[in-house]
Amino acid sequence: MKKEESVVRLTEVGKAFEGDVREVRALDGVSFDVPEGQFVALLGPSGSGKSTLLQLLNGLQKPTSGVATVLGVDPNRSGKAELRALRRQVGFIFQDFGLVGMRSVLENVCTGALGRLRGPRSGLFMYSRKLREQALAQLDRVGLADQAFQRTDTLSGGQQQRVGIARALMQRPRILLADEPVSSLDPLSSQQVMELLADIGRTESLTTICTLHQVDIALTWADRVIGLNTGRVVLDSPTADVRDTDIACLYQGPQEPAVLAGTPS
Repeated sequence: MKKEESVVRLTEVGKAFEGDVREVRALDGVSFDVPEGQFVALLGPSGSGKSTLLQLLNGLQKPTSGVATVLGVDPNRSGKAELRALRRQVGFIFQDFGLVGMRSVLENVCTGALGRLRGPRSGLFMYSRKLREQALAQLDRVGLADQAFQRTDTLSGGQQQRVGIARALMQRPRILLADEPVSSLDPLSSQQVMELLADIGRTESLTTICTLHQVDIALTWADRVIGLNTGRVVLDSPTADVRDTDIACLYQGPQEPAVLAGTPS
């Protein structure tokens, strides 16, 4: 059987920040591969390095050591043009939605296509009719076509996060990065958003890497769980194989690696 292609690869990645008294290591020797189409949940205590890892994959942070490649490109050693091209293929879903509240839902979704357009856009009708139709199709996909012309800040939190997903899909990405996408949502909205992400990933073979605090949601929707504690990978397992004791160990104090990092077979 042909080995699945890795679209994300980290090799001994470390990231340190200068603290007031001493250096703070956010990531420490992180290594793993993610194949195309896999849904990965990143779990771990607050401050374990999950968000730093996503920022590194999007080129917003640079590693102190090691190598990280995304779609065969090292975003931290790329020129501006190459980095822009890579970011067009990586959609980002924000914890706080990252939408312009006073703009219409449809215009917010249209902004997802800005990376492939020339020049700035201000106002819905600065986008072509074809692009507006594409944005409307994405809204229909997330169940919000009937809200297209409503002000975005009048929507519920769950609805706004679905707008954020539609906007990310307008990029035509190969990878979705989601930073705690359901942390501010009620349980029902959380399940709806995660079901949507999982369904889109399966339908389009999108690789999805999602940071979460809700263990039950991760175990329900992800294919694989990677657990971080004090910046180190201490759990890397197919979701079906994760045990209660694994989760208990993950959320204890500083840990030694319990499972070797790498793509589960």
